[in-house]
Amino acid sequence: MTGRSRWSTFTVIVLAVTAAGLLLLAWLALRGGVQAALAAPPAFWLFVVFLAVGQVRPIVLPKRGPAEEIATSTTFTLALLLGWGLGPAALALVAGSVTGDLVARKPPKKLLFNAAQLTLAMGAAGAVLRLLGGRPPFSTGQLPAFALAAAVYFVVNKTLVRVVVALARSASVWHTLWESRVVVLPEAILVAMAPVAVVLAQRSVLLVLLLPLPMIGVHLAYRAAIEAEANRATAEAAVVAARVVAAEQARLAQAEQAVARRLQESERLKANLLATVSHELRTPLAGVLGAIATLEQRGHLLTPELRSEFVAMAARQGKRLRELIEDLLLAATLEQIPSERLPSLPVDASGLARQACEAVRLSDPRQAVTVSLNGALPVRAAPEAVLQVLTNLLDNAAKYSPEGACVRLEARGEGDYAVIAVEDAGPGVPTAERERIFERFIRLDEAGAGGTRRSGGVGLGLYVARQLARAQGGDLRVEEPVGAAGGARFELRLPLVAEVSELGRTAPASGGS
Repeated sequence: MTGRSRWSTFTVIVLAVTAAGLLLLAWLALRGGVQAALAAPPAFWLFVVFLAVGQVRPIVLPKRGPAEEIATSTTFTLALLLGWGLGPAALALVAGSVTGDLVARKPPKKLLFNAAQLTLAMGAAGAVLRLLGGRPPFSTGQLPAFALAAAVYFVVNKTLVRVVVALARSASVWHTLWESRVVVLPEAILVAMAPVAVVLAQRSVLLVLLLPLPMIGVHLAYRAAIEAEANRATAEAAVVAARVVAAEQARLAQAEQAVARRLQESERLKANLLATVSHELRTPLAGVLGAIATLEQRGHLLTPELRSEFVAMAARQGKRLRELIEDLLLAATLEQIPSERLPSLPVDASGLARQACEAVRLSDPRQAVTVSLNGALPVRAAPEAVLQVLTNLLDNAAKYSPEGACVRLEARGEGDYAVIAVEDAGPGVPTAERERIFERFIRLDEAGAGGTRRSGGVGLGLYVARQLARAQGGDLRVEEPVGAAGGARFELRLPLVAEVSELGRTAPASGGS
């Protein structure tokens, strides 16, 4: 339903209720209601005064949305209906309603609507009472008829008000009607006092003067109950809010502790890095400087063979120093842009595995490497990055393998991936440490691999290797070794692509050295 249609429905209902109620009021006045009221005894006018006071000072229930009101005038309204009939009761009720609305400074349209809907409610109650034989003077035999008439008065009154309120708020009519359940009990108490008031009026006007006392007691007691309920609800809301705040504070405390732990870990890593880098860089640098110093100071005394050995030593240490620096720079770059994909082109993973093996053989002819290739494995990758990963893995395998042990290199297709595996015969990697060794600045000996390292490092090789693999859409994992001698098995996985003609075909090969 659109906003315009809601407004149109609201207007139609308000105008219809107002017109119907005012017409009924005029009809009751012309049918003798005014004359009956003027001829009524003093008890009638006392009830009118009490009714007006109840309309001026209703009990307001604290709640969300429009306030719900309970007027003690209900007792005197129904007492007037029982004692003097519909016409005088309706006129007195409208007079009290207008008085209360004027005191509350309500707008004229609301004043007219309230008067009209109360008249309709009173008319419906009077019609039910008359149909069931209820006529003045009141007797106890009319109690069932009165109970039904009072129920009709309550239902019509609340329905008309709540429907209009729901339309004005663009809310659910049924939900708004359901909100009126909170006034059922106090209204029932006020209704039950109406027959008592009529009986007192029939006996003596003086007894009517005593009615305000219990009504004031009911008014104050119910107001106190309402305030207590409001205070309880406020206290419960405060408890809930306090729990929420406490939970949030606990969450923030945990977050702060986590940040503190991360900062402590970062500081530890920085300290370890500084110590490791200082040591690892100092060692090759000392080798380079020592070899150069020896050649400079005693070069003329050394044999050509010794001079060549010192030059080779300086070259080896310089290469090691360069590799360490390159690892640090590459790790810093990957840390800044870890998700950036490397430029790729169609290559044969088997061919790259063969190239990496040849590079290792050239750098360390003493290291035995067994190669097992299973045809061409077309992938899209960055060749230099793949070679760097494989060279890193082969170097690590050589470091951790016993003297004279053979390193295995194999390449095969497995599902949608080309798998290049490097397996050594070293102490292996414990299952619990297979993810930790890929963290920055973690070295295999620190991760629990066991054994004695044959060379140093800053613990960035495997971190860099995995980042490079993932930057090409692949991954680097530690798997269970295939060889009977145990050891560590690292598998580089790269996504296979449709075979590209430029790659050619590589025949299955195996070999060793």
